[in-house]
Amino acid sequence: MTLPVDLFVPITFILMIIGVFLSLIPVLPGSLVVWLIALAAGLIDNFQRITPPAFVVMTIIMVVSQLSDFWLPFFGVRAGGLTCAASIGSIIGGMVGTFIIPIPLIGTLLGAVAGALVVDFIQRQNVDTAVIAGKEAARLFAIGYAVRFISSAMLFVVFVISVVTRN
Repeated sequence: MTLPVDLFVPITFILMIIGVFLSLIPVLPGSLVVWLIALAAGLIDNFQRITPPAFVVMTIIMVVSQLSDFWLPFFGVRAGGLTCAASIGSIIGGMVGTFIIPIPLIGTLLGAVAGALVVDFIQRQNVDTAVIAGKEAARLFAIGYAVRFISSAMLFVVFVISVVTRN
């Protein structure tokens, strides 16, 4: 049994838009939330409006997004001079900063930068390289944040395209 389009589409769209905006909060897995809404909508609707290929594309986008915290810092190891230890310090610092300074984005960003600075300074004993590590951590944080937000928006777009083309 499928839900009437006048209920299914608006409710799902509103929930997904809320999920996209939740991706702006660093500790919340926005793309996972949007994907779970799409999964629930697909199951409720027996995948009548969201096609299985669209859901596969959404799953790939969600997985890449959810793993961005793990693969993005390692681009910095090659590109920006951020060591593996400093990138791990950045990740841990970001998590700690989120809880110490519970202001969305600010605490996470400050923690990520501080984690990279401290670990790099301990490792290399050089203020200049530690500052470079902190700048690179800030850059990678911004890129990761953009990846999470854009991927959540992409999930919504794929869902909308699937629903519009099926009706």
